[in-house]
Amino acid sequence: MTMPLRQADPRHAAVLADFVRKVVANRFVWVVAGSEGLARRPSPTRRACETTLLWAEQSDAERAAAEVASEPRVKSIPLADVMHEVLPKLVHLNRTVGANWVTAPFEPEIDADELADRLRQEILASFVRQAVAHGGVYILEDDQGPTFAASTEVPNTLILPVWNARAEAEIVKNGFWQSMDISHIPLTTFIERTTVWLGEIGRSVAPSYTPRVANIELAPGDISERLQKLQRLAAHV
Repeated sequence: MTMPLRQADPRHAAVLADFVRKVVANRFVWVVAGSEGLARRPSPTRRACETTLLWAEQSDAERAAAEVASEPRVKSIPLADVMHEVLPKLVHLNRTVGANWVTAPFEPEIDADELADRLRQEILASFVRQAVAHGGVYILEDDQGPTFAASTEVPNTLILPVWNARAEAEIVKNGFWQSMDISHIPLTTFIERTTVWLGEIGRSVAPSYTPRVANIELAPGDISERLQKLQRLAAHV
């Protein structure tokens, strides 16, 4: 087991925080693919280890492309694929991640599994912020009730997929549940009725759900508490 990287330079923390925020907001990362795969460099902190390079913005990847790979091709990778394919593979290969490298001397580096944790935290935080800001969430349902999915954390358990944007629900609906309808639930109703009902029937909530991957799964009371806390804070701003 590797020790978490220490970010001694405060500029590293700022770059990493900006990277995570932008990647979650855009739902993809930019990479440079060369003749030897995704661009990578020797790790600046670990002997005999390599750092795979990822960017939050296309312009930064294009600026660095010629210096980090031969025959470079700049392309985007969906966030879900990054979290559930790319980062686990980097962990297996014992590689770190270089976020937003633009050939400066203080390039930030982070463990792949730590980056996955930070991305998950930001996905959840972003969901809560947007749900409170927009005053509601979206689910899929039909005449029989809400659409549930299988939990990837607890065997034989169902979870309720929830989104804070109709467009996100439409993407999943068109791919997996085409016969379902998209329904908007006002936030007050979601907190006071939906989460209470989910608790009674023993089901969790999957905010910003993506099919076929390991999603964030929260107890109904947990997501309700997070939403109410931000509501209270917003009311005093």
